Amino acid sequence: MLNVLAVDIGGTNYRVGLFDHEGRRLMVVEEPTHRAGGRDWMLHQIQRHAVSLREKSDFPVKACGISFGGPVDYPRQTVTSLHTPGWKDFEMARWAEQTLGLATRVDNDANAGAWGEFRFGAGRGSRSIFYITISTGIGGGWILDGKPFRGRDGLAGELGHIPVSDSGVICSCGGRGCLETFCSATAIALRARGLAQRKPEAMARVLELSHGDPQNVTAAQVFQAASEGETGAAFIVREAARWLARGLMMVVRLMDPDRIVLGGGVAKAGLALLEPVRQAMEEMGSPTIQASTEVVLAELGDYSPLYGAAGLALDLAAQTV
Repeated sequence: MLNVLAVDIGGTNYRVGLFDHEGRRLMVVEEPTHRAGGRDWMLHQIQRHAVSLREKSDFPVKACGISFGGPVDYPRQTVTSLHTPGWKDFEMARWAEQTLGLATRVDNDANAGAWGEFRFGAGRGSRSIFYITISTGIGGGWILDGKPFRGRDGLAGELGHIPVSDSGVICSCGGRGCLETFCSATAIALRARGLAQRKPEAMARVLELSHGDPQNVTAAQVFQAASEGETGAAFIVREAARWLARGLMMVVRLMDPDRIVLGGGVAKAGLALLEPVRQAMEEMGSPTIQASTEVVLAELGDYSPLYGAAGLALDLAAQTV
């Protein structure tokens, strides 16, 4: 019998968990990320929580898996994030192995989320899935024939950065017209703020939820107002769903996976997102090209990447036994 450690480093929250040999979550510590503290602060938190969880473990802890919320060079096990100071070209796995004394494997959060859902969540029983995380931005991860597929440069699954329009705002990646700029939580909130300023009567419920300030509007408030029947909010949700459906149709046409799993903060809207996405995909489909790919919600919620990190650790532990 053995246990493993799993770590999920996110921009909003971080998590450190203890999992058993079958991938069951035993204990987890979850706290807000202190961005101003930078890399050193985060590494200190991971170390102290990891030590604490190991002390509480009933069985030997054999390995560690880490999900990082940014680009990762998987072959080199190095974080390559340019967005967060202090992380560029950081040898994350090596640090964990030296500091924690555990064999460690690290991957980005989208790939980890895909692995988590495939093994322990909505992807169980399938051979291939595409996991898409829709939050501040949009990321994705592939599992093909039961194995993660990362691509030559580790960029496979970056659906959010496919240019779908020649116009539009500049994306976080520096490109223009990326899918992310049309249907991420950031994009939904920006459109809602603009509509609330131009036509407050159409966004009365959204404004009520944001305490009357259009600049405080969030994507979650838009979905809530849409579910309550607000016209303006429902329009924004439908538009975002159609853009997302376009992206998912590309996934279906290119790779024809068993399932597409919707995760991330926006997917918490549940059927309010899933139903218009499915409807739009049906409308965009072709009567002569039938596809049976299922589009489902993530089962593990915010914990998809953490479970994926546990899966990485279990795979590593199996190799080192």
